[in-house]
Amino acid sequence: MKVGDIRTKKEIAQWRECEGCGRPAKYRFTFLLELYRGNPASKAYQKDDCSWCSDLDIYSCERCKHTLSQSPGGYSAGCGIFPLGKFKHMGFYWAMK
Repeated sequence: MKVGDIRTKKEIAQWRECEGCGRPAKYRFTFLLELYRGNPASKAYQKDDCSWCSDLDIYSCERCKHTLSQSPGGYSAGCGIFPLGKFKHMGFYWAMK
């Protein structure tokens, strides 16, 4: 490697998979840590509007949505549910090709 060398990364957009069965995801569930507004470890710490905040994302297909929408231990009972048909940009991620 020398000064002036250029490095290029090639990435491809991938669709999220269901964390229960591996099928294409249809929903994104977002969870916040317990006591999120007063918890410095939470992304919603001291925020008035935390509707777009997430400490944990779980992706699910239609078939697995009832089991995967349950709050994991340590996370608040209420969660955000985003149908990926309406919020398509939330269903993609970049992977190295």
